[in-house]
Amino acid sequence: MAETFKNAYQDITTVDTVVYTCPAATTAIVLTLRVSNIDGTNTTYVNSRILDSDTSTDARIAHQIDVPINTSIELAGTSKLILEAGDKLYLQSEADSDLEAFVSVLEIT
Repeated sequence: MAETFKNAYQDITTVDTVVYTCPAATTAIVLTLRVSNIDGTNTTYVNSRILDSDTSTDARIAHQIDVPINTSIELAGTSKLILEAGDKLYLQSEADSDLEAFVSVLEIT
């Protein structure tokens, strides 16, 4: 089994956007899902979900969780999120240009 660390950066917008897709023949462990409020003026909420490619159902990781001004929150918490091949991680914000996300993933092939 090969293990590869990957990361992804995303400006979070009001459009529900894929931040990471687990590749074929791969299992991925989301180590960090950090969201930062860079606005400096407004508290803004974040939504996060995982689309399970096997069942086409969503698992909500966060729903309208407030990210206070000039702070970061960890959506993965102290646990880890396991993604199977084809699973997708989505993020969406209450407002454009307020939030950024950084995702760290360990891919196992």
